[in-house]
Amino acid sequence: MRSLPPLGLLLDVDGPIASPETRRVPEGILTALVDLAGRGAPVVFNTGRSADFILQQLAAPLLAAGLPADARFHAVCEKGAVQFSFAELTPLITGHPGHDAGLPRATRGTSVPDWVQVDSDMRLPADLESSLVRLLDDYADSMFYDDTKLAMFSAEMTVGLELERYREAQAHFEAEVTGLLASSGTGAEAGGAFQLDSTIISSDVEHVSSGKDLGAARGWERVAADGELPVQWFTCGDSRTDYAMADWLHAHGDRVTHVDVRHEDGVPETPYPVLTGEDLAAKGFGAHGSRHEEAGQALLEWALNTNGSPNATL
Repeated sequence: MRSLPPLGLLLDVDGPIASPETRRVPEGILTALVDLAGRGAPVVFNTGRSADFILQQLAAPLLAAGLPADARFHAVCEKGAVQFSFAELTPLITGHPGHDAGLPRATRGTSVPDWVQVDSDMRLPADLESSLVRLLDDYADSMFYDDTKLAMFSAEMTVGLELERYREAQAHFEAEVTGLLASSGTGAEAGGAFQLDSTIISSDVEHVSSGKDLGAARGWERVAADGELPVQWFTCGDSRTDYAMADWLHAHGDRVTHVDVRHEDGVPETPYPVLTGEDLAAKGFGAHGSRHEEAGQALLEWALNTNGSPNATL
């Protein structure tokens, strides 16, 4: 009887994997992910980011770093609305060595590959999106329209902008967005199907069913479809909303530990274990005080040192 994969990972991307400042994935994280793939660990990137961002900023460098063709890697994007599996990329990369992996774009201005699945019920109406884009014109010095999103609307912080300046602009922009949702009747508070979600680096207008719990459910389904389920899950994120991944897995009856890589808001009481960068450092992985991608890398390195033992715990 083939043994079960001992560890599975459900990872937020912004913060634990990609730097929230540069949006880039550090080399150490790429190396650790490739090594985990080689050991058969299933990995789901559960993110508010777009499929195009994952393809260009994460999949392409992973392939260049040697990600095996049979990697059990999946992406659930836009908080559950868009998804694909890395197995779909294998036929596309033959003869494309290096960082130019020959991956297609998946934006509103391109022909989106049919293997990028978009939940049509979660798409913003075209008139609402057009109104939001016009509203954003007054904030072009501090944020930009992310046209790679296929279902939701995102206004993202300009890279390199001072955070204090962005926060001020974001507050004004979101007040206008709230008014627009109310006046159009599309907002959840008015009985509509869409809501505003404010993140560290963006303002998102999304379907009310969006969330990391939906992403966890859809990621779990993809892992279950491509092989054995792990006996231990690790979820990882940098905000309170990311705990919803572990909440869903725990409620589903799976064994899960959550890793909070930015716990300045405090660690809530949960029915499952929660680890921080300090906990990982105490076991020799990462430095005390590490946050975001540094703590994310520490988790991956710990997983590499424990993968293979189903009962391994911190």
